[in-house]
Order: sequence, then C-alpha cells, then structure tokens
Amino acid sequence: MARTTGPAAGSGASDQAKTWRPGRIAVVGMGLLGASLAEAARKSWPGIRITAVSSPATLEKARKAGLADVTREYTEIDQAVADADLVVLCTPINQIKATLEAWIVKPPLCKPGCIITDVGSTKAEICALGRKAFPAHRAQGATFIGSHPMAGSEKTGLEARDPLLFQNASWVICADDAQSEAADRLESFAQGLGARTTRMLAELHDKVAAHVSHLPQLLSTALASYIGERKTVVENCLQIAGGGFRDMTRLAASSFSVWEPILRSNLAAVREVTAGFREHLAALEAGLEWDLGADFFREGNRLRAQLSTSKKGFAVPLTEILLDLEDKPGVLVRAFAPLAEAGLNVLDVEILKVREGEGGVLMLGFQKSEEATSAIDFLTVAGFKVRLR
Repeated sequence: MARTTGPAAGSGASDQAKTWRPGRIAVVGMGLLGASLAEAARKSWPGIRITAVSSPATLEKARKAGLADVTREYTEIDQAVADADLVVLCTPINQIKATLEAWIVKPPLCKPGCIITDVGSTKAEICALGRKAFPAHRAQGATFIGSHPMAGSEKTGLEARDPLLFQNASWVICADDAQSEAADRLESFAQGLGARTTRMLAELHDKVAAHVSHLPQLLSTALASYIGERKTVVENCLQIAGGGFRDMTRLAASSFSVWEPILRSNLAAVREVTAGFREHLAALEAGLEWDLGADFFREGNRLRAQLSTSKKGFAVPLTEILLDLEDKPGVLVRAFAPLAEAGLNVLDVEILKVREGEGGVLMLGFQKSEEATSAIDFLTVAGFKVRLR
C-alpha cells in the first residue's frame, strides 16, 4: 500500500518530526539532482549548512555557485557525513550501491539520529544494502531510508540544476515500520522542498517505476530509433512532425550512461513490463482490423483524464485553466506578467497544442481553485481568452 501526503498534510507524525529541519546536510554527488537539492534547501532554509561531495571539477563549480559551505572529494566521504543530520546520496545507482557496500564493511561514524537516504530510481537492492550497512539494532547509529524523488530531466550535470525541481513532485519514501519516526522526519524535509511524499515498500516501488518511468523511457527511445533508421522519413518528412512526435521522443535524449544502471538494477521488472506491453501492442494491432483500436482509445482517454487532475507523479490534484495564445513574440511574457504581479503561483505548465503561425493552447495548473479563478480574471482583463479546463 502507498500513502501520499503533501506539504500541508498531516501524516500521524509527532509535532517535532513534522517540523524537523536538518541543521547540516551532506549531499553526495552534485549532478542534476544533488545540485538542485542543495540549491532548493538553501532557498528554503538560508541558515542550513551544506557539505558537498563530488569530483574536484564539480566541487569547483559548486563553490562558485554558492551551493556548499564545505566541499569534500569522494575519497573523503566518511569525513563529510560525520557531522551531518541528513546525508543524501545523489550519485548514479551503481555508485550508491558501491558506497553502501563499502559502509557494510566499515560504517562511517555518524551523529546519533542521522538519516541517510538516496535518490536512486530503483529501491529494492539499495534498501537491502542500506539495512545491512545501518541495521536497526545498532544503538545510537544512523538510519538508512531509501527514497526516490520523481523529478528529473533528460539533461544532466550541475549546470542543469533547478531549485524548483521538487516543487509539487512526488517523493517516494521506502521505510519499514521500525523506521517510522525517522521516515516522518525525512518526509518533513522533502515536503519543505515542496514535494508530495508517498510511503511505499521498495519492491512495490520498483514494479510501479518499471511501468510509469522505465517503460516510457524505453518506448520513447524505441520510437526515436525506429524513425531514425528510416532514412526516407528522416530526409523527406521529418519537418512535418508536430508536437506529438516531439513530446513522445523527448525522453530519447536521455543518456544511456544514466539509464544503464537503472535498467540493470530493475531488469526483472523491466522485462516483465516490456513483455506485457508487447502483448498489448499485438492486441492493438489485431484491434485495427476489428474497430481501428476504438477500445484502446477509450481506455487511453480514461487514464489520460485521470492524469489531467494530478501532475508530477500523480500525487496532487490541480485546478487547471486553458489559455489561447497567438503566435507572436513576447506573448508568454505578457501572459505570465499579470499572474506574477498578483502573486499567483503556477504549479504546472503544459503546451497542449501548437499551430505554427496561428498560436496554441497553454495549460496552467494551480493548487487552489480560487487561485485559478483569480488567474482567469487577471488574464481576461489583460486581453486573453481563457477558461477552466
């Protein structure tokens, strides 16, 4: 079972756990997620002390960007975590596993009550290693809790960081019953960055992730490689490809070096879901002979309607408005200006339709229906055609 809570939601935690904020965090790996987490934490709590662990070249960039108070190379990771209240492993999965395997042999000295977590895209192997490195029976020791913020980009590296990356994103926390107090504190931290937290067993997480994260990546990659192999299409017809093709192939820009350890660590679940999808695609092919796949369209419409009411990890229903845009320079700036002046926070943005030379439709999502209503009023006064979705 999974349980979802948000920044303002109660979770049965103690009052102290609900308001817990680490005084010092160690971020191990300053790529996209690590650098985004460090910058987001700095913005949320300006007094927080951040130790960054990474390669020398990346640490130099982190210092220049003001992302860390202390910097350590990977060989100094044990010293980096010694005084941390929270340690977040933000390296690729194979490096997270290697770190935990080393700590099984020789665990680092940590502050009592320290929480160690990770941001890996798969959880079963990592959580098993974490429990071995930091067993629950070890008095006064650190607690390992696996986690997975469902946020990211096809881009990588510190330069691609975004302090708003976790806003309204689903953050999965994989804890057992014996870790409830520490998990409550970790939830409080994630919610402080704007995320919506979900509790889920590690094995269930990996099965779900294979369906909603790993399969979309493989399908996007397969579509792009399939079209790319058809030279006639690429040379003569690719210029007519619209927004649908662009959106469907966005994930194909992802690096194999990033995805290789993810797929390897969850290979059984990925094989199962790809085999299931292959059967589903065969059924769709057969359906084309029967009713042109009408049943598949209807089922797809039903799921997409559900996604339209919950964004970034399916966790939070938003109130959405639709804004008609002309194809003119500066129109987006003119649309967002009255919302910024009114202090209205747009939690989700999506371009639903683009017609070159004619304009398109922009979807804006708000946390509260009153905010959406106010946005409609301000945008209407500004001369836009806008409506509730």
